Amino acid sequence: MNEPNHPQSLAAMAVRPPSRSTDLGRSRVNRVNEARADGLPAWAPPTPRAMQPWSPREYRAKTVRLPPPAQLAPESLSAERPHPFDVAAMDDAALLVTVAGCSRETALKWIAAAGSLVRLSRFGIDDLVELAGISQADAARILAACELGRRGLVREARPTGPMYGAAEIARWFKLRIGGQFVQDIWIVGIDDARGLHGTCRISHGDVHGTALDVNAVTTAAAKMHVKTIAIVHNHPSGDVSVTPDDMRFVLRAHRAVLAARMKLADFIILGPKSGYSSMAEQGTLPGTI
Repeated sequence: MNEPNHPQSLAAMAVRPPSRSTDLGRSRVNRVNEARADGLPAWAPPTPRAMQPWSPREYRAKTVRLPPPAQLAPESLSAERPHPFDVAAMDDAALLVTVAGCSRETALKWIAAAGSLVRLSRFGIDDLVELAGISQADAARILAACELGRRGLVREARPTGPMYGAAEIARWFKLRIGGQFVQDIWIVGIDDARGLHGTCRISHGDVHGTALDVNAVTTAAAKMHVKTIAIVHNHPSGDVSVTPDDMRFVLRAHRAVLAARMKLADFIILGPKSGYSSMAEQGTLPGTI
């Protein structure tokens, strides 16, 4: 027999107690707008900024990660790094040691025997062997190194453009033969634009060119393909005045040049220190550079 439907039992069945999740949800909704020091909802978990609301953020420096160091071999750790080869920092004796391969005491002995490094560079092989006691092989190496340096200076100071007078030629040749202990005779070729075309040495060690054939003057000019030349001669004594032997050589050379339909523009004499003499500037020769 079915039980009768009482109104009280039906009302009890219709009203159910709210679950826990429903209560939490309603409470969170009600507390969303509640004020908190860090600006987060009241139900949010506490943070470090909630304890110190207005404190600045903690700065953490970035850690720079470097690659691991290379593993060196044991022999590379013990070996010393070689120093760069700096010739400008060497003294005169060290340069001679590098060139000749001798000891430092021997290099100092050579410089003292010659008087100075400048005189040592101006000597010939026979003079170095006799005066300084240097072997011929070492003397050849030393003079070759000195000649390399001298040629570098001479080519760098080579006159460019037209030349007006003997001063430029004298200044340039002083670097080449100004300090020599023996006499040289050089031929300077001058082109049609009055520029320096080339040079050629025709005598070395012959005093005043007494044993020199004057045809060597015209031959050197023909090889340079020029019609105008100048002769440069040095006096190791320091006296740049024209000597009678110089005058005789110039007369013979002038006749040979005229016979070859060329022109001897000047005869220049140099000394070891300073100064020069020009036969064209003195009026002895009719030509001029």
